[in-house]
Order: sequence, then structure tokens, then C-alpha cells
Amino acid sequence: MAGIRPNPTLSEDLISEILVRVPVKSLLCFQLVCKGWSSLIKHPTFVKSQLLHAITAETDQTLIISPYKRYSEKKFSLLHANSREIVADLKFPYSQGDFNTRIVGSASGIVCFVVALNFPKYKTSTYLWNPAIRQSKLIPSFSNELHCKEVRSDGFGYDPIDHDYKVVRVVSGPSLSSMRHLLSAEVYSANKNVWRKVPDPIDIPWDSDFDVCVNGYLCGIGNYGMMSFDLNKEVFSCTMKLPIMRELVRDEARIIEFNKSIAVVILLIAYNDDKSNGELDNKINMWSLDDDACLRGGGVVPSWTIMFSIDLVTPVELSLGYFCNGDLLLLILDEKYVYKWISCNANKKEAKIFPLSVDMAKHKYCRGVDKYRESLVSLTGFKQVNWNAVEDDN
Repeated sequence: MAGIRPNPTLSEDLISEILVRVPVKSLLCFQLVCKGWSSLIKHPTFVKSQLLHAITAETDQTLIISPYKRYSEKKFSLLHANSREIVADLKFPYSQGDFNTRIVGSASGIVCFVVALNFPKYKTSTYLWNPAIRQSKLIPSFSNELHCKEVRSDGFGYDPIDHDYKVVRVVSGPSLSSMRHLLSAEVYSANKNVWRKVPDPIDIPWDSDFDVCVNGYLCGIGNYGMMSFDLNKEVFSCTMKLPIMRELVRDEARIIEFNKSIAVVILLIAYNDDKSNGELDNKINMWSLDDDACLRGGGVVPSWTIMFSIDLVTPVELSLGYFCNGDLLLLILDEKYVYKWISCNANKKEAKIFPLSVDMAKHKYCRGVDKYRESLVSLTGFKQVNWNAVEDDN
């Protein structure tokens, strides 16, 4: 009888190529297999490879949702963009007292969110959190906190040049020479763990926070057009022209990510002169940005290309918008003030209100929605979350 052939030994490179395709939850378990696998999975090179594979091979897209407190329990949820089903509920890495929370942004598996403590004294805190590895950190208070009149907007994103995660905050405060409220801004660097004053902006996003971060640029709709913040140069660019320059109400426009670049979704509402009952014509229009040179400043005028224009049956207000797997997902408010999720197909140029599951119906009232992907990224100062509630399988 022939002897038993020993198991072949796989090279470390081949093992790495296999493991980068494994879900993060399984990778955390695989660290217990042996010291070699633990060292491999924790190595910065493998962490980058796993994230790069998740980005380039992305077939299933996930949204992380922060519901309004009064409509839901204290938890974030993950929504599968294809099935439109809630696939996981994530507990807050914070559970002390009476508080509200909102998502500022998500990048490379890191979620930035703000906690507002309501009792016994109102106080806000900002956290960076990786739900997949259950680690988080409380970032320092920004230096303008004691002097600001009001926090006007927040943004969070990844600086691909310095490989840094940054938070930008715009506040308003009284002028030293008058009673006018002036805008000022600071940027927090996760690498340096400090806030830094940056040149004051002349505009702020309508909807409190920036809409999206793409290629190192935070983008949103301001009072005078599109505005952006360069996370590397740490400068604002404002007053960039939208494809339709007219007075837009707050809920009419959103900047979204489209094909690794920028697009704008605009809800156009106009009275139809041909209709005797004064009905409104409603269209969802999407334009893509031809060149991102305008985001770098220098007065470059944006150029836009229309992607589609779709009629909507019912009057709505645009709340949230994300382009996922070829469809534009929108959260809209109809004439009865009921929130609905609709899907716009760019190729067929049609919009459909898709039925909600029982779980999804609980998430009609969203305080924040962002794209999310699992990663092993752990930032300096991250600590394991101390879960006060009972553990679950998420």
C-alpha cells in the first residue's frame, strides 16, 4: 500500500490571495487558527489588500442606516441594496443616558457618527467606529467648541494621498466687530489626532452635512451651487454651477457618487399649464460631472452630462439618494407626507416604488444613510467596544 501523501503546504502568498476574499467576520475567527495566520491577517499589507479587493470586486452594495430615535430602537442597520432587506442590526458603541445620534459619513469600513447627550446636560461627542471589528474611538473636542454659536455642518472622508481619515466641521459664531455670525471651519486628522483651523468657507451645505466623499473630495449642495472640500489640501471650493441654476428648495438636490465620480440628482417640480386642476409635473433628473478639475479649485467651470430624466406620478420631496448597482435608490416624501423608497432604472428610464419588508418599513424615517463596506482597518487609538448590552451575532 502506498504511503499516505502528506498535505501539500500552501505558500503564504497563495494563502493571502485566498483569505482576502473571506468575509471580515470569518477572518476574525481565522486569527485563532495559528500564530502565522493571526500575524498575516493583522499585517497592514493584508488589511490594505482586503480593502482593495472589497472595493474592486464589489458586487453587493450595503447601506448603513441611522434611524430617527423616536421611530426605532437605538441601533444602526445594514440594508442590502439589491434585495432591499435589512441584513444586520448593529448596536451603538455608546449606551449611556438619553441620547440621539446621526451618521456623518462612512469610508473604508470606518463610520463617523455624532452622539448628542440630552440629559442631564446637553453635550455632543464624535466617534470613529469600525463595526466589523468592533473597535471605536472618541475624537477630541474641536477647539472652536466653546466659542461657536452653532455647528452648521459636518463631513467625513478618506484622504487617499496622505492615507488619513478626516472630519471637517463648519460652525458659526459671532463676529468680534459686529453681531453678524461668521463661518469658521476646522479639520480633524485621525493620523495626528488633532484639529486644525482651515480657511473659512463662504458657504455651507443645505442639509447640514456633506452629501458624499469621492476621491478625497467632500461634496454637497450649498446656497450658491455645489461646494467641495479637498481633504488633502484642506481648502473649500464654493459656488460651482449646477446643471440647472435656479432657486432650489432644500429638498430638491443631492450630490451622489456615480461610477467613481460625482453626479447630481435634482427633483424638478413645476406647474403644468395644460392641466386645468393645477397639477404638478415632477421629474427626477441625474447629471454626471464630466471632469473633477472643478473640485480642485482655480475657477474651473463644471461641465455636466444628462444621464436620465424620469417622470414621477406623485408630488414628492427628495430626502436621500444613492446610486447602487445600476439603480438610483431614493428616499422620497409624497404628498401625504409618507416616506417611500423608490428605485430609478437608468437604462429603462423608469421609477418604481418597491414594497417594503416588515424590517424595512421601520427604516422609512432615516437620520442618515451612507454606503458601507466591511474592512479590517483599525485606527490609532481604537479600542475594543465595551458592549453593555447582551451580545448578539452581528
